[in-house]
Amino acid sequence: MQDTLEKLIKAQTENGQPARLFQAVETACSDLFGFHFLTILQTLPGTNNVLRLHSSSPDDYPVGALKPMGGTPWGKVVIEGGKTWLGNSRDEVLWAFPDAELILSKGCEACACAPVRWNAQTKGILSLNAARDSYTVDDLAEMAQIAQTLLPTMITPPST
Repeated sequence: MQDTLEKLIKAQTENGQPARLFQAVETACSDLFGFHFLTILQTLPGTNNVLRLHSSSPDDYPVGALKPMGGTPWGKVVIEGGKTWLGNSRDEVLWAFPDAELILSKGCEACACAPVRWNAQTKGILSLNAARDSYTVDDLAEMAQIAQTLLPTMITPPST
């Protein structure tokens, strides 16, 4: 894991941000955990929405799309509570996501989410989706470390 974190920190220093870091996180998550699709979301203060900043499957999950997650039970755990979340069944995906049918249609009954935290607030979320039982509680600790490397993309205004 140390080698992965070093690669992600190095990616933070390179030109082409935030795309360079998003791609490095996607590669790290593919190598360590695997996924059918991965998304990186930013919380939008004062709304119940998150903004999709990166997607490994942009045709189904386009960048720039809003998703109403803040007011949901899942949002209370991950966004408000700042906790990781693991769903490993159809029922858990249905409980968590308003777009659950699309997620399930992609063969994904597992979803692992890790918040990006700053100053006791959730600024974003790293979300991995795959077949049922693809992830474990032990995976969440490593995912949380990877997610935290995304912090600069959540608190830095976009460059023009």
